[in-house]
Amino acid sequence: MKQRIRQIINDMRRQPLISGVSFIATVMSVFLFMVVAILQRLQTIPFAPESCRDRLLVGEFFHYKSIDGSRGETSGGMSYALARQIYGGLDGVESEAFMQPDLTTKTVGGRVEKNFQAYCRGVDAGFFKVFDHPLVSGRYFTADEVNAGLPLIVISERTARRAFGTTDCAGKPLLLNHRKYTVSGVVKDNSFLATTACGDVFIATGAAASASNDDVYFGNTAAALVVKDGVSFSSIRDQVKARYAVLDTELKPQGFKSVNHGSPYDQATIASGLGGSNMTPDNSSQTMYYILYAILLVVPALNLSSLLHSRMHKRISEIGVRRAFGCTRRRVVTDILWENFLVTLAGGFVGVTAGIVFAMTYSGLYENIDTYGSGLTPALDSVINWGTVAIAVGVCFILNLISASVPAWQASRLNPVEAINAK
Repeated sequence: MKQRIRQIINDMRRQPLISGVSFIATVMSVFLFMVVAILQRLQTIPFAPESCRDRLLVGEFFHYKSIDGSRGETSGGMSYALARQIYGGLDGVESEAFMQPDLTTKTVGGRVEKNFQAYCRGVDAGFFKVFDHPLVSGRYFTADEVNAGLPLIVISERTARRAFGTTDCAGKPLLLNHRKYTVSGVVKDNSFLATTACGDVFIATGAAASASNDDVYFGNTAAALVVKDGVSFSSIRDQVKARYAVLDTELKPQGFKSVNHGSPYDQATIASGLGGSNMTPDNSSQTMYYILYAILLVVPALNLSSLLHSRMHKRISEIGVRRAFGCTRRRVVTDILWENFLVTLAGGFVGVTAGIVFAMTYSGLYENIDTYGSGLTPALDSVINWGTVAIAVGVCFILNLISASVPAWQASRLNPVEAINAK
């Protein structure tokens, strides 16, 4: 190993320009790949408050259409009653929550900051069993309190500090859009990259609170289900299909039938985009990621291969001497691959470090029109983990294999006599 490292250093000294360009190209290639990989992984890997992502299923929409096609179709969010009818009490589910799928912005009338905007989400008591929002002070509201329609809220640390100047504010009143609520508890700040579970204010919302806004079938409720270990997602979906069949017996006398688009959905499907309430999600965006990964690997590898070929041209005489003294073709290929892999690994380390720092500090990667200016960045443990390490090493290995294989093979096929006499 020491000999290989010494060889790499001597080679870089002899060819500083080509070696420098090759190293920088490796850094940039790995940097771009890691940024894309981190963005994609943050949509699917478990992290707080969605630590249950690997066991999470979400049902959000309802769609029905006329049986004979003469009366059109209707689709949208589910009413609270319908969500419980379809997704409540399924076998194999460890915990369930019924909540508003999207955040809404409300004006908070605080004591420290008089008026500021906060992202709010209506949730039931089960929400805090499905998603991990650790308490800082106070308590979660109970199912009985939610069912009674009590005006209770759980707020984040940052909201508590902005409103009261402290997190010790359980039991105190707080105005949301000029309506009075009581703070039940304060939870730790959460990442808005966890789109299903994030929020500044969680409002107790159940059947009583939803009834005034819901239709029989349509409203603004989604179901989140944590599946027990060992239970397959398909078995849960089969139960949901059976409930849709029961629902069809209610709709048939009205001339309608339900349309099930494969819900509830796992995190990979949610990350790909549900499309709409009357569409069946597909994983086309995942395919696009794979294509992008291939481009980010192959195109730089071809350029690096050309640079390595130029470096090998300067070492033809050296390779000829080694072949003349009995070095096998296989040994030549192995040595070149190993040398290039070590260079790639060094450049990869710099590229990975730069990619992680960029992903951790540049909030523009994650912000959209709703969260612009919020300084949205991921938590450290969601970016730096064994998965990231495995991807980094894998990228370096593949990049090395693609870029160095042809030059190494060509070098091994050189005629020793011609190589020694080459200038």
